Amino acid sequence: MTYPRILAVILLGVLTVPLSASAATFFSERTIVVSEAPEDNLYLAGTDVTVATALQADVLALGGTLSLRAPIAHDALLAGGTIVVDGDVGGDLRAVGARIVVTGDVTGDLSLAGGTIITSSSAQDARMVGGSLRVNGGGARTVLYGADVHLAGSFTGDVEVVASDSLTLAEGTVIEGTLRYDAPQEVTLPATATVAEGVTYTGSSSYLPTVEQAKTFAIAGASVFLVVRILSLVIAAALLAGLFPAFAQKVSDRVLSRTPGRFALLALLGFAVVIATPVLIFLLLVSFVGMSVAFVMLFGYLLLIMLAYLYAGIIAGASLAQGLFKRTQVTWKFAVLGMLGLYLVGTVPVIGGLIVSILFFAAAGAIVAIAHRAVFGRLPEDIAAE
Repeated sequence: MTYPRILAVILLGVLTVPLSASAATFFSERTIVVSEAPEDNLYLAGTDVTVATALQADVLALGGTLSLRAPIAHDALLAGGTIVVDGDVGGDLRAVGARIVVTGDVTGDLSLAGGTIITSSSAQDARMVGGSLRVNGGGARTVLYGADVHLAGSFTGDVEVVASDSLTLAEGTVIEGTLRYDAPQEVTLPATATVAEGVTYTGSSSYLPTVEQAKTFAIAGASVFLVVRILSLVIAAALLAGLFPAFAQKVSDRVLSRTPGRFALLALLGFAVVIATPVLIFLLLVSFVGMSVAFVMLFGYLLLIMLAYLYAGIIAGASLAQGLFKRTQVTWKFAVLGMLGLYLVGTVPVIGGLIVSILFFAAAGAIVAIAHRAVFGRLPEDIAAE
């Protein structure tokens, strides 16, 4: 078994831990149409992603346009530009996008964050944050935060709304619980609208949130931050591999085409640079003469830390490409797959963090080695490529 294949097996093995020992199927293409259901969890990344068949496991999808046209038995986590969910979701549905349309029923919780959100779902607990919200019906509890909020249909429980611009109830709206809202102006209920347990208007001058509102904001903020963080890392890795393919290929080849001993030396080099550089910067800062050099080194150090983590994801993708698909060329697609896989591996306690750290130090060592060769024309003999 080759070295990249061993690394790919290790990465995939660790990925199974946070997925409750379930296997996973990965697809990373420009256009993806899932017409045959895999038996395990499904991970998708592409420009245009469509799920056209019923799935019996979890789904995680990233892309420009995401369309779930068939039922999903368990949870779905989606992030993209335009997201359309027509099929029912048996577990929780969480999505972040510019435009989100959900018409399928959700058995678990529904959590959405986007610019425009349109829903017609029976989720028991729905929480949405966005610019324009058009919500047609809901379950036991519906919590909405937006600029313009429009309610219609039947809600079986309580509804809580914070609208910065306006709140509107359509004709025939039925809320079997209470309606509590914060908006610039009081809402005039249509004659055909019904609120069974009363309406509470908190006004627009209440700037301090309640404990429950604070919890809701915290949950929504944490969810948005998590998804944005994953998206930013994936996009950054894809840009590095796409805009600088030669350098990405060189870094990956230096790490993966060596023996395990050479890999260990690169990781040790990266570890030494990452640990020793802050000490050197501090020593330079205490002297007036070395302050300018220290600031230049600090900038370079921060840049190295950022690039090392991104290239660790690219290396992970390259190892998966070589080990599983027999492809040696590094592309942005495998960079996306690797960055996503590296992030998921990092969620595994202890062993996940150890693997991410090793790849991070190896990437840092490779970058330093390549920079040394570019400046001095040769590498130290103990890490020389030739």
